[in-house]
Amino acid sequence: MVISILGCGWLGMALGRKMAQNEYFQVKGSTTTRIKLNLIEQAKIQAYLLDLSDHSPDDFFLCDVMVVTIPPSIPLFREKIKKVIEQLENHKVKKVVFVSTTSVYPNLNREVVERDAEYIKSQHSGVTMLSIEDQFRNCTGFQTTIIRFAGLYGPGREPGRFLAGKSNLRGAQSPVNLIHQDDCVEIISEIIKQNVWGETFNACSDVHPTRKEFYKKAALVREFEPPTFSDQSASFKIVSSEKLKSVLNYSFIHPNPIDSIK
Repeated sequence: MVISILGCGWLGMALGRKMAQNEYFQVKGSTTTRIKLNLIEQAKIQAYLLDLSDHSPDDFFLCDVMVVTIPPSIPLFREKIKKVIEQLENHKVKKVVFVSTTSVYPNLNREVVERDAEYIKSQHSGVTMLSIEDQFRNCTGFQTTIIRFAGLYGPGREPGRFLAGKSNLRGAQSPVNLIHQDDCVEIISEIIKQNVWGETFNACSDVHPTRKEFYKKAALVREFEPPTFSDQSASFKIVSSEKLKSVLNYSFIHPNPIDSIK
């Protein structure tokens, strides 16, 4: 099976490295940075320099499954996603995994499940991603499974740095929604292996420590200055992954982020 990973960044590279170890998969990976080509090839991934222009290499889009992992923070994100979809349709790709985010949910001060994402007048930060998700869903030429990952952490993205040294922070008792890189990679792999398409999943660790508990420990373990919190509360959400666990029969490798801090 040929897997193309659009965006060999922090997550895409880890996924490609894992899948390339399985002889059943031929893995292709893209980058916009020429200097990363050798790094990708060293991981036994066929490397492509891809800028999503009108002259993107055809061979990269000749695949059984495309995994789209490009972050919404990149310049001209909407325009580039439009070009990706055009290329997918032109090359008749049949299966797509699109990596989205739990920022599509407003802070409702309760647990949120997949159907709770909505366009609301406040125009919360995830509205852009909701519209991008719909672009993939509305394409009839291929099937897309969307994964809404919670906050990402793992090797090279230590959470102790996130709030280190900051003071008077709100929301000490607000629950955190996080997921380890290991689980991200395994979940994408399971979707492909189990041939699960046309679905939308939340992906977040089972346990939700408080912000104060988690970020204080994360900072101390890495010998950073721990953050301090005020008594002010903050709105929150608790992301549920029950649908993903049920459909994929999935058990998290790192169910409690506190236990994964090293």
